[in-house]
Amino acid sequence: MKKEIKKLLAMMLSIMMLFTLVSCGKKQEEPEPEPVPDGGDEPAAEWVWEGPKYSELAAASFKAENVTIPADPTGVLAKVLSSGKLVIGTSPDYPAAEFVDPITGEIKGNEMLLAKYIANSLGVELVIEAMDFSGVLIAVDTGKVDLGVSGFGWKADRAELYELSAGYSATSSNDAHHTIVVRASDLDKYNSLADFSGKVVDAQASSLQQMYVEDQIPDADLQLITSLDQGILDLLANKVDAIALDSTTAKNYAENSNGQIVSLYVEKQIEFDLSLYDDFSGNVMAAKKGETQFISVVNDILEELLATENYYEDKGLYSCFYYASCDEAGILPDDEEE
Repeated sequence: MKKEIKKLLAMMLSIMMLFTLVSCGKKQEEPEPEPVPDGGDEPAAEWVWEGPKYSELAAASFKAENVTIPADPTGVLAKVLSSGKLVIGTSPDYPAAEFVDPITGEIKGNEMLLAKYIANSLGVELVIEAMDFSGVLIAVDTGKVDLGVSGFGWKADRAELYELSAGYSATSSNDAHHTIVVRASDLDKYNSLADFSGKVVDAQASSLQQMYVEDQIPDADLQLITSLDQGILDLLANKVDAIALDSTTAKNYAENSNGQIVSLYVEKQIEFDLSLYDDFSGNVMAAKKGETQFISVVNDILEELLATENYYEDKGLYSCFYYASCDEAGILPDDEEE
């Protein structure tokens, strides 16, 4: 799995670089660079997950045992229970929370295991609908899906327009970092967020990173994208100067780029100031505004999951969802970053 993801991303980056060189009128004198093979110059991550594997956790029937379902369910909760299905919307481009298995096409991730836990607790089947990140909340609002589960962070406008779940975190660390990714050749140009004034910066539409760029680099030329892969291709094609990402995703893209892009958090500790957002508290799920009964039950289920401690050594069950998902996606957990 790790080999396939690394090879696919490396091949994508190599092809993009070839296209860029040709389009700029440069003579191609050498063959297209090959993906870095096993045993190449790129150092292998030392982290190894010894706990339960993703397939084991996905096959289990975990559920909350002490959650009370209202006798007179209404709204979305009534719809879910009567249909026997919990339909969630997600944008599967944010490992380890949600990602597509390149071999099987299955949508996996720790938030997908979380969604399955909620469905099991309600006694219904989980149905996953993949869509662009910016479309997930629209799908919630229009009733196409029952719940948005897509690595959402708390935002004031989201809290006004949707019912948000309690915050949840997969690791014991509450530290979160969001940063900027640039081409390695441009690294010396940037020493602070202020250096991106007037620069073209990609951010995923409706994401926290969009808000951070708008608030903290107000003079940047912000370009909204539908997928993170699109942003990386924009960067490699010199269409933009940078892309805003969370530090874990930024680090993993950089490590699989054959040295073409770098994370400014890793290289220079440049990051957005999250202290400006007092309500930041991990990820949240989103339901349609007014569905307080439904989100209350979801919160009860979530509370029991997060209280399941020491499932493997000192890690709770949801933490195991996260670490197993990192292992499955071939990336480092955020608390294993250097």
